[in-house]
Amino acid sequence: MADDKRLREIVRILSSYGIRFVYHHKVQNRPDAVEIDAVNLRKAFEKLGPSFIKIGQILSTRLDILPQAFVDELEHLQDRAPEFPFSEVERIFFEDTGLSLGEVFLQLDEKPLASASMAQVHKGTLRTGEVVILKVQRPVIDELLIRDLDILIRLSAFIPKGIVDIIDPKEAFQQVKDATMIELDFRNEAKLLVEFQEKNKNVACVAVPKVYEGLTFRRILVEEYIDGTKLTNKEELEALGYDMEDISRKLILSYLKQIFKDGYFHGDPHPGNMIIKDGKIYFIDFGIMGKLNDSLRLQLNRLIEGLALQDLDMMVDAALKIATPSMPLDKRNVYRDLEYIFDVYLTADMKNVKISDALMDFIRMFKRHNMVIPSELTILAKALSILEGVYLDLAPDFNLIRTAKDYLAENININSLLERFETDKFLGKSYTLLKDVTEMPENVAKLLKQVVNGRLRLNIDTDDLDEKWADLKKMSNRVVMALIIVGLLLSSAIMSGTVGGQYLGQTGFVISGLFGIWLLYSIFRSGNM
Repeated sequence: MADDKRLREIVRILSSYGIRFVYHHKVQNRPDAVEIDAVNLRKAFEKLGPSFIKIGQILSTRLDILPQAFVDELEHLQDRAPEFPFSEVERIFFEDTGLSLGEVFLQLDEKPLASASMAQVHKGTLRTGEVVILKVQRPVIDELLIRDLDILIRLSAFIPKGIVDIIDPKEAFQQVKDATMIELDFRNEAKLLVEFQEKNKNVACVAVPKVYEGLTFRRILVEEYIDGTKLTNKEELEALGYDMEDISRKLILSYLKQIFKDGYFHGDPHPGNMIIKDGKIYFIDFGIMGKLNDSLRLQLNRLIEGLALQDLDMMVDAALKIATPSMPLDKRNVYRDLEYIFDVYLTADMKNVKISDALMDFIRMFKRHNMVIPSELTILAKALSILEGVYLDLAPDFNLIRTAKDYLAENININSLLERFETDKFLGKSYTLLKDVTEMPENVAKLLKQVVNGRLRLNIDTDDLDEKWADLKKMSNRVVMALIIVGLLLSSAIMSGTVGGQYLGQTGFVISGLFGIWLLYSIFRSGNM
């Protein structure tokens, strides 16, 4: 009954904002109205409360689900929610840990540092004297999110085809639900943070807060409090002696490593999630992380390497291995589109090229050809878009492509080259090649016997044979005519150069000319030209 009431509320609010994307986009072809629909969707999500704000944030990373205008607008969702009472913090902490706040904390601020759609954050001091933050999940948000996502999955059956170009709407919302279920368990966030820390332990400029595993539960997360300077506070950073271009370079190099070497990157690198302290960039909030499997990471390596080296063939080959066709594919059209995209970027000033723009162009191209792209690729494109905004604000003249090119040049070694060989495929192809080589002498002997015995047949199967045969006859006629005329002209020229042959040469020249005219006339007349 409660679900039906919420369903009616969702339908009523969405309807009240007059969202008619399919009609405006597919029927009227009105981009201006689509922009209005996107704004209204954001407002409707805000009206529907914290659960829809969180759903909107997840959807804003998925260009493969929603059109560009909607994704851009959902980025503006303000992840602020009303504070919930401190008594709820005490209750949830006790239910998950079996301990009171007083048993763990020497002091804990009742006023939260932040109150968002998913959780509330409080600063405190443990009884050991360590300054920490306590992250507490918003009461019943897990139930509300799952309930609302289940309703959206039900409603997705009524979404007309066209609003989601490739992925089935029901499948899309199920993916969002699966991602949300992971994020609702703070133990998963703690594991992601620890994994990130392990992969970056040898990167001197990158750090993460310490996680207190003994105080980490499904709805509770305790981390080290990082008393540093937000990346957005350029004035304070400069006053502390930091160089903005140096920060940008270290940030980009560390992120390139996350993508192209680790295949494991921070999915939401906005300035609020990075703090500068003691010469290190601290990444915080690991709610959204991106993971690239080995195959996708390899092709992205080749894609960016090809862009840096201006190798068109390498880029086209890599791009075609990234996406999966959802229906029969005309590879010639895809290749042509890819060539156009690459030509645009290869002829552009590398200083002005944005990797995020390039990835977004690829994603749009894949969608046009109904090719399914990995969801991780859209998360990466969104993360790079956020990151580029950060470094452009810090150091507008910073050259990302040059830095990426230098990074790739320095990191292409024997290990990275060996990564390009997929063991199973390599062994399979080696076996096939060896088998073919061993059978080659026998096959060649059979072929020679057939030639000697006159049993060799050559079968040619071609479409429109009559038409092609007529074209062949025309071509042969032109060749014969040209050879005869050229022969007469050459013989005339030779004779004209001999003693007493001047008149014979001139006569031959005239005859060859007349013969050529007659031959042309006869061919036209017979219809064989």
